[in-house]
Amino acid sequence: MISVKEYFVNLGLMITIIYLTGFFYKQFLVKINDRLKEYILVLIAVFTGWISMIYGIHLTSSVIFDLRFIPIILAALYARNAMQIIMTGLGIGIMRFAFGVSDAAWIGFLNVCLITLAGLILSQVSRRWSYQKKMWWMVVGLNVMNTAFIVAFGVLPIEDTLKLIMPIVFPINILLSLLLVWIVKDLTMEYVYKLELIEKASIDPLTQLYNRRAFMRYYNDFTDTEEDIPPFSVAFIDIDHFKKVNDTYGHIFGDKVLQKVSSIISENLRDIDIVARYGGEEFVVILPNCAEEDAIKVMERIRFVLADAPLRINRISAPITVSVGIASLPNIKKENLLMVADKALYKAKNSGRNQVFSADEEMQLEMI
Repeated sequence: MISVKEYFVNLGLMITIIYLTGFFYKQFLVKINDRLKEYILVLIAVFTGWISMIYGIHLTSSVIFDLRFIPIILAALYARNAMQIIMTGLGIGIMRFAFGVSDAAWIGFLNVCLITLAGLILSQVSRRWSYQKKMWWMVVGLNVMNTAFIVAFGVLPIEDTLKLIMPIVFPINILLSLLLVWIVKDLTMEYVYKLELIEKASIDPLTQLYNRRAFMRYYNDFTDTEEDIPPFSVAFIDIDHFKKVNDTYGHIFGDKVLQKVSSIISENLRDIDIVARYGGEEFVVILPNCAEEDAIKVMERIRFVLADAPLRINRISAPITVSVGIASLPNIKKENLLMVADKALYKAKNSGRNQVFSADEEMQLEMI
């Protein structure tokens, strides 16, 4: 008689590993490179299969089976590439020999290899399928493959197969597979939803640039270090006479101007640069690996593009210029960068606007 207790032990262990993996992923794995992340997830899948083999479920006094195929189902559903599926299957198959090299071990290894091959084929065929369709094919298909292998290789006598496998083990395995797949799906969706909330909380809804809070997070990541930072610049950009634009053309037009200016700034920066709406009509830019002279060239290009022709929005044409203040390492100490860049911006505005002003050491001394 099949031990219900052993089934619950296997289920409990797998649920525990899944939830611990989810916690581990959110806290640590998400911050490492993708290749290392894939290897760690494969190792966890192999470990799960191995644990299932340790706590095997007794079909008879002499025949034990386990749920090692479930990590392969999960890998086939969620792996980003074929190699992850292959490594998971081979790893679990090889771990079968940890319990001794025997005919049963070779049969178990072959079983895992065939299930992995089936999962690999299904993962390729089902790329354009809906998740529900893919899930059902994976769960039912790989369980059928596992059961068919047991029958084909005579692991159990035919009478035990008819009494245990078909009416009891097969449907229970389907239900357990669906439950564990559903748990992984739920954890994945929860994680994606949290990421989306965090991303939305970091974005200015009008300009779709980072907001001030997100900017400060990135800025602190760059500057909160005891090590020497390579050439690094910060620039404040302010739209000249923006209040007049709002008063003349209305706030809706002013919002369009903010969106246009945001777009032009973004288009003239590198992918590694970070631009945010700092507040009102003021923007701030982080320029990593960018010395003062290069930062001046970038900001002058942005200033020229905006000043070269009036912005045309809904048949209304309005001249738009910006003033820019820059502070750069190593001229300015990293703890003073933001304050000095802001002071440089006001120097540019007080000197007639529509110009770029870069801070020097003397300006830093004025703040002490």
